[in-house]
Amino acid sequence: MELQKIGALPQELSLPASQEEFGEARSVQSGSVRTCNNVLLIESGGRFKRFCGGREYIRIERGYGHLKWKRGELPFARGDVFAADDIGEYDFYGAGIFLIVKGERA
Repeated sequence: MELQKIGALPQELSLPASQEEFGEARSVQSGSVRTCNNVLLIESGGRFKRFCGGREYIRIERGYGHLKWKRGELPFARGDVFAADDIGEYDFYGAGIFLIVKGERA
């Protein structure tokens, strides 16, 4: 169980070429979620709760705030990338756009 800031997304991850490739937005909590294969695009108005089982990567596309999970808090800003391993429930505190990529363990 770990959440840590990393330098960049792993190069082997497959990402959509543009936001147009994502499906219809569905309203959840204080924002919306769009999907494309194993990638989520979350637009949050201030607080967004998520559950992580396995590994996922989080890239902050826009906004700033902090990620809170049971073992602490980490600040985030546009361009930051995080790796999360089996951290369970966590929250985004801060409005923004977040890209979540479900990945394989290293």
